[in-house]
Amino acid sequence: MNEYYKHCAFPKQQVKKKKRETVTDRTYYKVWNVCNGTCQLCGNKQNLELHHVLGRGKNLTNDYRYCVMLCNTCHHQIVHQNLKKYRPILLEICKRLYE
Repeated sequence: MNEYYKHCAFPKQQVKKKKRETVTDRTYYKVWNVCNGTCQLCGNKQNLELHHVLGRGKNLTNDYRYCVMLCNTCHHQIVHQNLKKYRPILLEICKRLYE
């Protein structure tokens, strides 16, 4: 950084955060029905959560065709810790579910 600018006091920029859309009940139940109320990785039927396979920041926020149901364990311990490994698997599941 240039020494001159190091000591200048710039006003903080006002950054508007883009508010994330929430998943509607209609979307949640549509995905739940397509997935037969089961985790798409382990088959568990309890503690299900909706997972956005492509993420919510890719202009596909609530497009149900890129969402699957996962149990709490798979959603947090498997997918979010090994996303690069599981994203192709989950995309293939989405393709199969919504074709």
